[in-house]
Amino acid sequence: MYYGVAYYPEHWPETRWPVDARLMAEAGINGVRMGEFAWSRIEPEQGQYDFDWLDQAIALLSKHGVKTMLCTCSRTPPPWVFSRYPEIRNVGPDGRVSNYGHRYTVCHNNPTFVKLSQQIDRAIVEHYAGNPDVIAWHIDNEIGSGNTCYCDVCRARFIDDLRHRYGTVAALNEAWGAHFWSFAFNRFADVPLPVGVRLPNPSLSLAYARFQSKVNADFARWRYDLIKSVDPETWVTTNFQTSARTHTDIFDLGAATDVYGTNFYPPFAPEFALDYCRGARGELLILEQRAGHPHWDQATEPGWMRLWAYRSIAHGACGINFFRWRPCRWGQEEYWHGILPHTGRKNRRYAELKQMGQELQVVGELIDTTRPDAEVAIVMSYEARWALNAVLDVRPPFNRKGLTVHEAAVAYHSALMRHNITADALDPREDLSQYKLVFAPRLYALDDAVVENLQTYVAQGGILCLTPRSGVADAHNTIFAEPAPGPLADVAGVLVDDYGSLKAPLALRTHIEELGAVDKATLWADEIATTTATPLASYAEGWQSGIPAITLNETGKGKVIYVGTALRGPALEAFVAWLCALSNVTPGPATPQAVRVYERRNQQLRLRFLLNFGPSPETVTLEEPWTDAFTGASLETVILQPAEVRIVQRTLS
Repeated sequence: MYYGVAYYPEHWPETRWPVDARLMAEAGINGVRMGEFAWSRIEPEQGQYDFDWLDQAIALLSKHGVKTMLCTCSRTPPPWVFSRYPEIRNVGPDGRVSNYGHRYTVCHNNPTFVKLSQQIDRAIVEHYAGNPDVIAWHIDNEIGSGNTCYCDVCRARFIDDLRHRYGTVAALNEAWGAHFWSFAFNRFADVPLPVGVRLPNPSLSLAYARFQSKVNADFARWRYDLIKSVDPETWVTTNFQTSARTHTDIFDLGAATDVYGTNFYPPFAPEFALDYCRGARGELLILEQRAGHPHWDQATEPGWMRLWAYRSIAHGACGINFFRWRPCRWGQEEYWHGILPHTGRKNRRYAELKQMGQELQVVGELIDTTRPDAEVAIVMSYEARWALNAVLDVRPPFNRKGLTVHEAAVAYHSALMRHNITADALDPREDLSQYKLVFAPRLYALDDAVVENLQTYVAQGGILCLTPRSGVADAHNTIFAEPAPGPLADVAGVLVDDYGSLKAPLALRTHIEELGAVDKATLWADEIATTTATPLASYAEGWQSGIPAITLNETGKGKVIYVGTALRGPALEAFVAWLCALSNVTPGPATPQAVRVYERRNQQLRLRFLLNFGPSPETVTLEEPWTDAFTGASLETVILQPAEVRIVQRTLS
């Protein structure tokens, strides 16, 4: 199993490199990710490449059993590039040209940057192709972060994209409803960027978000194709940011990788991000796993670095790469802590790193042979998020905390995790046939492919759960003429014309005994009119009293549940438990509140991870005997100390 750290040899004297390599080897580290910010060291002057120092570092690490995942580095040009080619700088939404001195201030579309960036990346790939000490390629770092640009070059490319997408200006005007506020165009060249006005057109905003995402994905795709043409046997990855970010569709970008990768910095990143970044492929790499703490945050308590890392593995990670080996003594990340402190001395985090490294020597092969096996999926599209984001910030009531697509997805995922039920999270166009239950929280914008996929899933026997503001807008961010959930109204058996946010929670009255604990509506209230659906719960007070809040519709071989409000807390947990039972989803093991149980499996083996996130010891009773993966002891009861991890296994008969 890959077990590594982010390492920057260019930051330290060469006399320190052997010390670092020895400490890594002693801790069980077998890989490093490096090179993503090394352009200024590799090409100090245009056309003058210096690979000697990097060759030495890679060879030295390899002698200690540490192989290299090498990054291309073209999104952080050195000062000589900006001085000689100032036109590569990107432009913010306020029209200001970015200065250099931060990481990402370039325009991906600028032809000068494109040429220079491809030259440096080609030079690196060609130099290290076939090097046995370079086991993987990493396409730059956090592609898309900080690179959204509004310069004239981007606008021209955007106009070309619109021309390709719509064909004629008349088609664009029709799709966007461009007559509103005298916004109809005579030429594609008249289309502005979504900046400089208080209320950008929602269709324009969605189109530009989609365009910029494609630019980022194309940046990665060129490098993936280069690597595969020059070094075809070496696998490729890159690190998405957490699921909360919307600058790039990770499923489009992920097509330019062999293994999905992501960053994970708990508690800032939700647990949902692990399953969303794993997607439908079933595995991912954590390319930046939190080791230390940034200066504004509380110190990482003993045991939690290891606890968080094992949680990532339990969610499907096939490798862990901690960020970082040692924090810099200079620059903007002086206080973004890593494994070692600034002094480079061993510390308690190093002891945890070594403990986990020793453990992975025992269980790493077991982990490599298993994957999460989910009967439940959560779907979330970037189009839905971009479309809703276009109105979120400026138009009440959409801009209330808790009403974004991502927040809704995280809420449902958290409820599943509380019941220790494994979930996949993916794009709604992916094949859903393997899942007994699919949640589609706030699927605001729908295109034909998404509609057809969900309809097919339900027709073939699947159970689909929709939530408020689903099926509101089309692929152009134009509101459907039909009531929500738009093209899904027939399968949902409901019509929603009116809605509003809630200033305070509303009591719910359930119509079936099993939903008795689903007693509170929060944040939002759809006014549902049923067509073929049956009400499961209604609002129980105020002027909404008696209006359906949750419905069920049987259609084809499947069912659609429509939730017209935001369920949270115990009410959501109770609802999810009922829905999983309705769907015949295998229940997760019962555990104390602070304990989570995760499972990976193959055809012969079940591997369970028991993690205690609480401040006190907790006892977990296993429903049948399991074997401790570290000691081989037979277990029926496990006592978990705070921040403790236990891994147990059971052979499938």
